[in-house]
Amino acid sequence: MKEILIAFVRVFAMMAPWLVFGFLMAGIIAVWIPKTWVNRMMGGSSGLRGILRAVAIGVPLPICSCGVLPIAAGLRKHGAGKGPTAALLISTPQTGVDSILATYALLGPVFAVARPVAAALTGVVGGAVVSAVGGEDASTVESEDSAAGSRGLKAILWQAYRRLLGSVAKPLAVGLAVSALVTVLVPDNFFADAFSGSDWIAMPVMALVGFPMYVCSTASIPIAASLVAKGVSPGAAFVFLTVGPAMNAMSLATVASLLGRKAAAAYVATIMIGAILCGIAINLVPDALPVSSAISTARHPLSAVHWTCAAFLAAMVACNLVRPVGMGHHKRG
Repeated sequence: MKEILIAFVRVFAMMAPWLVFGFLMAGIIAVWIPKTWVNRMMGGSSGLRGILRAVAIGVPLPICSCGVLPIAAGLRKHGAGKGPTAALLISTPQTGVDSILATYALLGPVFAVARPVAAALTGVVGGAVVSAVGGEDASTVESEDSAAGSRGLKAILWQAYRRLLGSVAKPLAVGLAVSALVTVLVPDNFFADAFSGSDWIAMPVMALVGFPMYVCSTASIPIAASLVAKGVSPGAAFVFLTVGPAMNAMSLATVASLLGRKAAAAYVATIMIGAILCGIAINLVPDALPVSSAISTARHPLSAVHWTCAAFLAAMVACNLVRPVGMGHHKRG
């Protein structure tokens, strides 16, 4: 139990700076960007163009699967359709300008090119599938705007850490608990050792093991390299490199609350199937990933920034769970 609690705290602290930043950006979007503009550019009626816009925004952004959640939640409340929201959620965490450069440095040019291509393709396909399966709302723009009449810092912080964080506080807590259990109960090299050389088994397994984990697009790079050094094929490592950053247990719970269960299922299926197909394609490329030596994957050190952000975020999550927005709150202006 002690190990699980430690893992819970550590995972939460790892995610905290990204979440704090993500919610702040979402608060700025909620206060400064007109809802009518979001609805026009990425609303349910925007169709494929809205999905393509979301992917074009998402692929270069250096934001992880947790950091993109509050931004997506803010856009969704501002009128973004399910398809464009899913496209942003799928494409953003898989890669970014920072991880593309890091991928090239450690994994070579094939992986450096394949990652943004895979992110874009799965984002477009996933957005289209979610839009078809989940159904688009006539309008998701909320009629009540609690920050009306005010565009200052106070309004941004209220939108970010009360209204938007409050809407995902419960699934965030549940997902963190699941991630902590996986971190403690599943040995680091278990799957690499167990399925080395069995590629058709390894790829689906890499998708399954990557699913509940929290790992950002940059942190996943040395893990993928170490998997190859342990005998996993480049294609199977690419599956993990795609699925691991694209989603985790916490993000799935939040996606279900934003898009609905059917759309969340389509979101998961698109990422996993797309990752496996991309992995198969990678294995067809000669010398896609020549790793000559084993690469160790040390745990990321946690700085004072991590712990400060974690303390702040924990206080705000507790505040939202104990006193949800709407209890004793009155619309201003």
